[in-house]
Amino acid sequence: MNNKNEKISHRSLGIISQIAYDVSGIFLSDKKADLVISRLNKRLRENKLSNFEEYCDLIQSNATERSQMIAALTTNVTAFYREVHHFNYLSRLVEEKFIRRIQDGEELRIWSAACSSGEEVYSAAMTVSEVLMGSPSAKIKILGTDIDTNMLKKSKIALYDLEEKKSIPLEKFNKFCLEKEGAFTFKREILELVRFNPLNLIAGWPFESKFHAIFCRNVAIYFDKLTREKLWFRLAQRLHVGGEIYIGHSERISNPELLGLRPVGLNSYKRVK
Repeated sequence: MNNKNEKISHRSLGIISQIAYDVSGIFLSDKKADLVISRLNKRLRENKLSNFEEYCDLIQSNATERSQMIAALTTNVTAFYREVHHFNYLSRLVEEKFIRRIQDGEELRIWSAACSSGEEVYSAAMTVSEVLMGSPSAKIKILGTDIDTNMLKKSKIALYDLEEKKSIPLEKFNKFCLEKEGAFTFKREILELVRFNPLNLIAGWPFESKFHAIFCRNVAIYFDKLTREKLWFRLAQRLHVGGEIYIGHSERISNPELLGLRPVGLNSYKRVK
């Protein structure tokens, strides 16, 4: 079978788009037909299917394949210290706003809401660990969540190609990382700070925690306006007053003041009430 020149019918595109929206909030217009074809051709091959009509029959009856479809439709582009200004803001936030509360016993909580393969989580862990090196009793918990369980497995393994080392400042690498058989991982003091769980951001959230900082970058670009606004509202409610949310470079929160937020830097907002 060769799907290289596969076409997709309006009906099949509609079924895939509706399931993607219902399951994950991903909005696919008719203009996304070429993207759907290119991203899902591999799923057709792996399931030994001849066309998208057959694939639609499969995803309507198979929840596992629906999850694989969502993973294929999203782009897991990430890197250590990607959009480094956000980690600079996080460092400043902890040092200037919350350090005394943390020294007094409050647990510092950070959430990477779409963590992909974990680089964002570990970058945050190294950032706050450096700020709090003088406070060895500080309690830190960093949560990474993602809808893609394949990415979460990579996050938990915490083993990265040495090519990615170049994205990490050398002094941080020397403090917190360990080379291991042509790859690198993190010292136990970093690994103990993080945990990873599957989460669909448009579904229920199985925790009531509030966070001092939330990263939710390059996720809302997949959503329509209504879904985006609901997400920003829910995230704002999970921030401590004084906490900050960091979003993608092409994303914006409309009317942040209605959510108790105000802009504090590049694609960054602080909860002020």
